[in-house]
Amino acid sequence: MRKRTAWIIGAAVAAAALGSATVAGAAGNMVVDDLTTNGGSQGTLSQADRDKAVQAALARVGPGTVTDVEGGDDPGSAYEVEIRLNSGSEVEVNLGPDFQVLNQGVESD
Repeated sequence: MRKRTAWIIGAAVAAAALGSATVAGAAGNMVVDDLTTNGGSQGTLSQADRDKAVQAALARVGPGTVTDVEGGDDPGSAYEVEIRLNSGSEVEVNLGPDFQVLNQGVESD
């Protein structure tokens, strides 16, 4: 009887852990940010779009740590990527809808 109880408890713990991992994995695939395309509407930024925006921004400014990725709120900007460069300075890179770099500048929150 004790073996059966231990097995049931083990299965319940495993199911709970698997459920939590699934929820965390799903949450990691979407980044909820202010996705604005010149309209200021709220939305989600897919992981694929986030990755493309980060890749384009880092290719422009060089190595650094990405601190934020969101939909662009500047006119014409579809994405904004904030990066802390290895030198310690922070820059914001604005990208168009096709991930082309529109401009970059010193980060100003």
